[in-house]
Amino acid sequence: MDLTQIAIKEKAKRELLKRHKNKQENLTEFIKYFFKHEKGKDFDDNWHYDLIASKLNQVLTGDCTRLIINIPPGSGKTELITKCFPVWALGKNPKLQICATGYSTSLTQTYSQEARDYYKSKTFARVFPRIPKLRKDQDTKEWWTNEEGGGYYATGCGGSITGRRFNIFIIDDPIKPDEAESDVKRIGINNWYENTVLSRLFNPLKDAVIIIMQRTHDDDLCGHLIGKMEEGTGEKWDMIILPAIAEEDHVPYRMQGEALQANRYPIEALDTIKQSLGAVNFSCQYQQRPLSKETQEIHEEWFKYYDFMEAGRVFTACDPAFSKKLGSDETSIISARFVEDRMYILEYSHGKFDPAELEDKLIYHIKKWCPEKIGIESFQAQSMILFSLKNRLKKENIYTTTVEEIRQSGDKDTKIRRLIPLYRNGLIFHKPGMDELEKQLLQFPRGKHDDIIDSEQMLYDLYALQPNTNSFQRVRIEYDQFGRPKVL
Repeated sequence: MDLTQIAIKEKAKRELLKRHKNKQENLTEFIKYFFKHEKGKDFDDNWHYDLIASKLNQVLTGDCTRLIINIPPGSGKTELITKCFPVWALGKNPKLQICATGYSTSLTQTYSQEARDYYKSKTFARVFPRIPKLRKDQDTKEWWTNEEGGGYYATGCGGSITGRRFNIFIIDDPIKPDEAESDVKRIGINNWYENTVLSRLFNPLKDAVIIIMQRTHDDDLCGHLIGKMEEGTGEKWDMIILPAIAEEDHVPYRMQGEALQANRYPIEALDTIKQSLGAVNFSCQYQQRPLSKETQEIHEEWFKYYDFMEAGRVFTACDPAFSKKLGSDETSIISARFVEDRMYILEYSHGKFDPAELEDKLIYHIKKWCPEKIGIESFQAQSMILFSLKNRLKKENIYTTTVEEIRQSGDKDTKIRRLIPLYRNGLIFHKPGMDELEKQLLQFPRGKHDDIIDSEQMLYDLYALQPNTNSFQRVRIEYDQFGRPKVL
C-alpha cells in the first residue's frame, strides 16, 4: 500500500469518526444505529435505557466503580449491558478486559458469542474505524481478545476464575428465581462474590463491578451487598431500582402507577403477569421488593401482646448452630409459658455462639424461667450439647428441668408455616419490644434469617407432645427488676 492509499484510508477513518461521534459518546445512540443498520430493525427505545447508559458511561470514566441495577424481566438489560455495552466500551478503549457471568455458563457464553459478532460487524467498524481486529488464536465464545489485549471472557457464577483479571466484571442474574429460596445456593453466590470477584479485578479500588438482576430474595446477592453497605461494613454501591409499576413519582420519567415500558408491558399486561406469577414472585421479580405486604404470609395485625397471663407450664427450645462463618445460621433459644393452647413468649436469645457460650445461654434461660423441659434439636456434633448440659445441671444441683433431644425432618418453611394458624387465631402472645422475632415473622419466607421462628415452632411442638395434668387459674402478672414474671 503506497502513501496515497494510506492517506485516503486515514481520511476516510477521520470522516467516519466525525460522522459517528454521537454514537461513540452515547451508548443508546450506538445501539439504535446498530439495530437499524446491522439487524435491520428499530431499537425499541425507552427512557430507562438512557438512565442506565448514563451510569454505564460513568463506569468507563471511573466515576462509578460499583453499580447495582434491579430491573424486571424483558426490559432489555442483557442486550444493553451484557452484549452491547462491552462492545461499545472496547470501541472506546480497546485495552479493556471484561468478564461477564450469570447463573448459566452456556447462556452467558451465548451472549459472548453475539457480542463477538457485534464486534466483527461492518456497522461497528463504521462507528469505531480504528478498532483492532480479533486475534485468531483467541476467538471463542468463552474468551475472545483483540490485537491490543482487550477482550471479553464469559463464564458462570459460583466457580473459580483463575489466571485472569479484569477492568469490568459484569454479573447478569447470578441465580435462577426458582432457586432463590435455597439457602445453600444463595449463600454460595454471596460467598463467591466475597471470595472470588474482588480478587479478579486488576485494582479493586478503580475497576468496576456491575450487577444486573431481578430481585429474588431479601438475602440475594443485591440484598446481601446492600445490607453490608447500610451496616457500614461493605462497599458503597450506586443503585438503579426500576420496578415494573412505579410505586412513587419518578420525575421526570414517570408518575406513580405508570408502567416502566408502557409500549411493551402496559399495566393490563403486568396485571396478567401478576395473576400468573402470584403476588410474591411479582413483587420480587417485577417490583424489585422481596419484602412487601403482598409477600407476607404472617401479618402484623395478627400480633397480640400481654401484660398479664395465667399460671401455666414453661418450656424452652433451642436450635443450635455453631458455625460463625459468613452467612451461616444463628443459634436461637426461646422460652414460653403455655396456658392451655395459648403461648406467651417470655424471652429469646439468638446469635453466633460457640458451644461454651451456648451452654451458658441455656443455663441462663433455665435459671431465669425454670422450664419443666428444655428441648434441643440434635444431630451430628450438636448432640454433644445435650450431654454437656445434663452434666452442668447436675453440677449446679438443678433438677427441676429435664433435657430432651428434638429430631425434626422435612422442609423448614413447611414447619414454620405451622405457626400461621396459631397467629391468625390469636394463640401466640409477645412482649412489646420483641423486634427481631417480629421482623423474622413478617419477612418469612424471604427474609435473611428465620432462626428464631424456627425454634418457636419447635417450642410449640415440644409443648404439644407433653401430657397436661395440671389446671391453672387466671392471675395477673407483675415483673421483678430482672424482667421475670411474678405469679400473684
